[in-house]
Amino acid sequence: MATFSEEAFQTKTGRIVAIRHCTSDDIESYLRFQPRIAAESTHTLQVMGREPNRDSLKMAWDSALADPVALRLGAFADGQMIAHLGMYFDSESPHPWTNHIASFGMMVVKDFWGEGVGRRLLEIMEAHARTCGVTRIQALVRVKNERGVRLYTRMGYEIEGTRRHGAIINGEPQDEHHIAKLLQQEATWQPPVLETERLILRPLQLEDAESLFEYAHDPKVTEYVSWEAHKTVSDSRNFILDYALRNYQKKVPEPWAITLKSDTSRVIGTVGCFWVSKNAKAMEIGYALGVPHWGLGLMTEAARAAMNFCFTEFDLNRIQSRCIVENKGSARVMEKLGMRFEGTLRASLSRRDRFWDLHHYAVLRSEWFKNE
Repeated sequence: MATFSEEAFQTKTGRIVAIRHCTSDDIESYLRFQPRIAAESTHTLQVMGREPNRDSLKMAWDSALADPVALRLGAFADGQMIAHLGMYFDSESPHPWTNHIASFGMMVVKDFWGEGVGRRLLEIMEAHARTCGVTRIQALVRVKNERGVRLYTRMGYEIEGTRRHGAIINGEPQDEHHIAKLLQQEATWQPPVLETERLILRPLQLEDAESLFEYAHDPKVTEYVSWEAHKTVSDSRNFILDYALRNYQKKVPEPWAITLKSDTSRVIGTVGCFWVSKNAKAMEIGYALGVPHWGLGLMTEAARAAMNFCFTEFDLNRIQSRCIVENKGSARVMEKLGMRFEGTLRASLSRRDRFWDLHHYAVLRSEWFKNE
């Protein structure tokens, strides 16, 4: 088993967790951890009253130490194990055609759910897997384990199928997802950094959650958009994880973070284009901007850069956009960008217990480059 120095990991709420390889010295801590996991959920293989045999556990853990691929990570808070991840080959002597595949299992106590510990364990596991030639990592996850499924899909794991009645727990059949990640195909694409007279447009990062929240929770910003105001910084973090980073994995330039040249670390808005129809070669542009920056032409400046990139880099014939009829500011941005008004779809958006009319605008490739 590979070795690395103990890592002090700070959770989202500021708690310090020590992450290290487990050894047989940690077995007693694991034996206190196991019944806690079993009592808190049925999402793992741990069962109340079914305590692992100490001697068998020690033998397995000692054996793992000699295996260059096997990984057994423990996360500890106040000296107690609060999470565990194991990565392993499915058999002692993997077939030469399948020795690139490893499986894993992970458990986190409920008190640390949503704290980032699971994500950090997965990051360490993937880095280790790459060093020892593993290019496919797989696992089973219960369909009802929605939090786990969300974490894995955020991290780039794909659901490849569902094993029906993979477990029967308390008499109730439980389905399980087969999930996997191909490390050699891991998406690394991000939209490029774009520069305008006053702005830098760059990819969103998790570190941007707090500055994004500053404007995304403002009811003035969200008054006439299709999404709801963010209630917490976690909402902004989830937007980056579930929407922005997943779009980047699909090579979709939506969204860029809009920043001022004077402070590129602070996000003041977002802009980006997503596919409406690849067959029709059509994208749609969306954008948002913090209130202190309204009325300065910044949104038009940012949108023009994004649209020019998309028309240049993609096989694209049309970029369209929509806005609620009452959103006069957004309509002005579209008009300044040279987009033509194409009509109003009545009652085409249901939001906040009412139906809204939407103005539709678009510009074609031939019109864009003629105007530019």
